[in-house]
Amino acid sequence: MTLPQPVPEAALRRLRRSYALLMLLLGAPVLAAVIYVLVLQFEIVSLGAQRQIAMSTDRRVTRLDAVLAPLRDNLLRLRNATVEPTIAPAVAVDRASLAPTADSSAWTLDALPAMLRDSAPQVLLAGARRGDAAWRDASIEQAAVFAQQARLVSGSRGGFRRVVYVDAEGTQAWIHPWVDSATLLAELQAASVPEALQRLLRRQRRGGAEGLVFRDAVAWRVRADGSIAATTTLDLLERRGYLTGELPVAALEAARVDPAIGRFWVLDADGAVVWDYKGRDEPGDSVLDGPLPRIADDTLREAASAPIALRSGAMLLSARSSGVAPWRTIYASDEAHIRRLVWRDVGPYAAGGAALLLVFLGTATILWRRYARPSLRLVDYLHRKALDPAAREPVLPAGWAPWALLTRDTFDAAREAQAAEQRAEALKSAIVDHALAAIVSTDAQGRIVEFNPAAEAMFGRRRAEVLGRSVMETIVPPRHRAGHEAAIRTLREGGAPQTLGRRTEMIAMHADGREFPVEVVIWRTDLQGESHFTASLTDLSERRAAAEQIERQREALRQSEKLSAMGSLLAGVAHELNNPLAIVMGRASLLEEKCEDAPALRSDAQRIREAAERCGRIVRTFLNMARQKPAQRLNVQLNDLARAAADMLAHTLRSHGIELQLELAPGLPEVSADADQIGQVVLNLLVNAQQALASAEGAGPRRVKLSTGVEARRSNREPRVWLRVADNGPGVPPALHETVFEPFFTTKPEGIGTGLGLAVSRSLVREHGGQLGLEISAGGAVFRMSLPISGQPGERTEPGALGGNGGSGPARVLVVDDEAEIAELMRAMLEGAGFEAATAESGAVALELLAAARFDAIVSDLRMPDMDGAALWREVRLRWPALARRTLFVTGDTLSPGAEAFLAEAGCAALDKPFARSDLVDRVATLLME
Repeated sequence: MTLPQPVPEAALRRLRRSYALLMLLLGAPVLAAVIYVLVLQFEIVSLGAQRQIAMSTDRRVTRLDAVLAPLRDNLLRLRNATVEPTIAPAVAVDRASLAPTADSSAWTLDALPAMLRDSAPQVLLAGARRGDAAWRDASIEQAAVFAQQARLVSGSRGGFRRVVYVDAEGTQAWIHPWVDSATLLAELQAASVPEALQRLLRRQRRGGAEGLVFRDAVAWRVRADGSIAATTTLDLLERRGYLTGELPVAALEAARVDPAIGRFWVLDADGAVVWDYKGRDEPGDSVLDGPLPRIADDTLREAASAPIALRSGAMLLSARSSGVAPWRTIYASDEAHIRRLVWRDVGPYAAGGAALLLVFLGTATILWRRYARPSLRLVDYLHRKALDPAAREPVLPAGWAPWALLTRDTFDAAREAQAAEQRAEALKSAIVDHALAAIVSTDAQGRIVEFNPAAEAMFGRRRAEVLGRSVMETIVPPRHRAGHEAAIRTLREGGAPQTLGRRTEMIAMHADGREFPVEVVIWRTDLQGESHFTASLTDLSERRAAAEQIERQREALRQSEKLSAMGSLLAGVAHELNNPLAIVMGRASLLEEKCEDAPALRSDAQRIREAAERCGRIVRTFLNMARQKPAQRLNVQLNDLARAAADMLAHTLRSHGIELQLELAPGLPEVSADADQIGQVVLNLLVNAQQALASAEGAGPRRVKLSTGVEARRSNREPRVWLRVADNGPGVPPALHETVFEPFFTTKPEGIGTGLGLAVSRSLVREHGGQLGLEISAGGAVFRMSLPISGQPGERTEPGALGGNGGSGPARVLVVDDEAEIAELMRAMLEGAGFEAATAESGAVALELLAAARFDAIVSDLRMPDMDGAALWREVRLRWPALARRTLFVTGDTLSPGAEAFLAEAGCAALDKPFARSDLVDRVATLLME
């Protein structure tokens, strides 16, 4: 084999000359670009310096406004707070310290104790009205409010050294913080307080022009001593005047920003200099070294609107106006100095350009020696190496060694690629073996060729025993094999490709013959002309069980919603019965009192009243069930809750032939509980007993026994009261004594129970510190609830001896109700208890009666046409605040969210309809004792 010849030397020289010419042609544009960049950079830096001067002026005026704005805002806030004070109680005022001066020409607070001088103002009063004590009291009270607000302002950011108020006539002045009048007279060079007041007035007027300035404006003035005064007007009742916040000379130092170059100064509205700062880097020969230059107004206006600094003679000038005070900031720099700074900044760019050109030429040389020439030798070597495996390697730089070894490394890479392919096969096998899903692969005839460990665990078969067997005989139930075989045949013939790669649910068979649901994804693989089918299977047994459990819970929730809707319906019906029941109960009570001499009629009236009270308890129970109000624990009588539940279910129990026996212990102590929640527990226990007896077979009598009592006191815990509900039904098996309290568990037929009643009941009892359990009994079910005792019942106060007018006679009560029957009923009840009562058919009539006569309490309906109870109460609160606290609302609309919100806002007592006479009298007596 003939080896190729190396590249001739003459060809190398021609290539070198062409390379040098190319580098020169490329270098000429680089040089031109460097020069252009230098010129452009000079202009950019110059414009940047002008822009920096303008931006620096903006920053300084912003900094100045940031200091002045809080001062202005605090002054306006002080003015508004003094005119319309928002403090609830009056500010304490030391009126005794206000005394006339020695010449009686004015009044001052010089006698104010030292301990109060930090919080009180100095008050100067002069003029013809100084002898009016009421005027002096009003002035000192307003001055105290002024001092309080001034102290808050002085303590915040943007505080004042002194705040002074002078009225427009110069008859009074308030100064905070307090300063004795002698010091103030010396400061103002005045001989008397009236003269000092006139001088203060003239000083304030100079701050904001003659007369009063615009209400929302603040006038700024720099005084001769360098201090700054901010003045605004103040409308205080019938007086107007000036409010001035005085700042020290150094108050604006917080806004100071020393310029690095140039000179910065601030002019007020009259052209006087407020600040003058000179740059620390400004040279001594600058045009700004010395007195400030005078600049024409037209030039300043042009500079104020320009985005960059303007050239004005030998200066670069920028000006901006303050947005808070009528001041103008000016920033100027020497243009020659700026030019020197620009050249100093551009100089490095020029040096960089020259260095760049040198780097370009050096790079071209290095490229030839280190890359162009070695690349030619490498091409020659690769050509020879392709023909001769033993070709000698050329002499190359160290960086080119990898390229010289490329051919040898290519063979090593081929061997490594083969090894990597083997490792990839092993990795795929490991992934299949450790997959959580069962993977089963078959050939075109349906014989199993792969069965991973997850499939072994799912089907209960070992891989060795299923390889080569038909997949249908192994994991497909017999009743589904025909359909499975037809589907595989269709796939093998190329049909139904849309089923591949999709999730499908089917029934699989375990090794023990048990069938279970699985989710299957099948895909097809063609290997060396032969088709294989692989299935990924996931067991759906647990997912199906969870879905069934969720569906059961949803059904339970739907049942709960039905019960809630039924409760709302019953509550609406009960609400409509409130007013007639109240009339029946009240009139029966009055009739019973009037028939003391006729026992037969008194007995009939008593029966009517007891029946109406029973209806009222049933109505109240419905309303309590529908209110869904938050838990409110009070001292309640467990016997009352038991009777209410028994009354509510009395008809249902009788209609099912069930006898209800009550054995309630007399004198049972009260418990601290939410009556609605514990009443719901008792009602639920009775309903469970009724349903258990209703489904019981047999002709024997069916009974439910409801009993209460007090537990024997133990040394390790407080005494408790108990309530027991026992029935003679089939009872609960001992194994289910605790299970029946679990949520969604029920022993009742489907469609009757939700499985939530006992679980909710036990939760409510435990929240009250009690216990609810199932006792072991010979027959039937016995549920027992125990609750801790809160205390004994308190004594009731007879209202007859109460008086609302200091004991001078019986209390007078105004009854307001748009239903005349209800109003007359309450009036009769109250008069029978020893009160004087009057009635009004509307809120408007009630206001007329309240204005014409004295009343000690109000009993009002909440819902009335025109002016309802809420509007009446708000009007009473404005006119007679004490009487508003003695208002009792009688209503049957406590389910309304608006009624609940109003009662919570007013904090007044409420009495639900229907009510007994004792309830109304007790509530009114309680109001009169407050």
